[in-house]
Amino acid sequence: MAFEAILSQSRAVPSGWRRITLTFSVLLHALALAFGVAHSMWQVEEMPMPAIEVTLSVAPPPPPPPPPPKRSSSTKPKTKPIDKPKVITTPKETPQKEEPEAAEEQSEDDSEGDDNGQEGGVVGGVVGGIVGGTAPPPPKSTGPKMLSAKAGHSLLAINPQVRPYKVNVPEEYVQRGDEYVATIRICVSAQGTVSSVKILRPSIPVIDLQIPTVIPKWRYHPFLVNGQASDFCYNMNYRVK
Repeated sequence: MAFEAILSQSRAVPSGWRRITLTFSVLLHALALAFGVAHSMWQVEEMPMPAIEVTLSVAPPPPPPPPPPKRSSSTKPKTKPIDKPKVITTPKETPQKEEPEAAEEQSEDDSEGDDNGQEGGVVGGVVGGIVGGTAPPPPKSTGPKMLSAKAGHSLLAINPQVRPYKVNVPEEYVQRGDEYVATIRICVSAQGTVSSVKILRPSIPVIDLQIPTVIPKWRYHPFLVNGQASDFCYNMNYRVK
């Protein structure tokens, strides 16, 4: 009976106190749990780094390609000559020339000679042929010989600076002090007389009109070719002051 009395007394604890105790106990345990979690987070020990040294190596870049060879425009690629196939040809037989019998007979006849033939002639002779068979010399040119101005003027037999062999210039032209030049061609016969006068480059009209009448009065020494007098022509500059 006494035990039951004890149990009954414990049950008589008020419900308000129980709630306070339970709430305090839960808060206490929650604080303890939070403190433990926070302490575990603050006291985390860092793991030491490994003592192995690691070096990263990078493969070297490949070497640059070699430069292309220089091509010169003057050099051309050499090409091997193509060997042509050799063609084997059979030798041809060359027929031997037979000497004609007629030529032998003719040579025998020529050796005998002809009583009426001439030396150096042909069989039967040639009309108008000569001894030895030499041709006559070519005919000589019959035209006048062209001389230089100095050679032609040296053959003069008169003085061209005096009258009547000199062109008469009017006094008004003389006072000017000018020189007048006319280029002429003079052809002289074998007898030394002037055969023709031609004006190649004229001067003033006063002089050009007198030249065809004054120059034909000139006389020349004979121009000898192989000991014989011959015709000749020459060009000269006729100067008048």
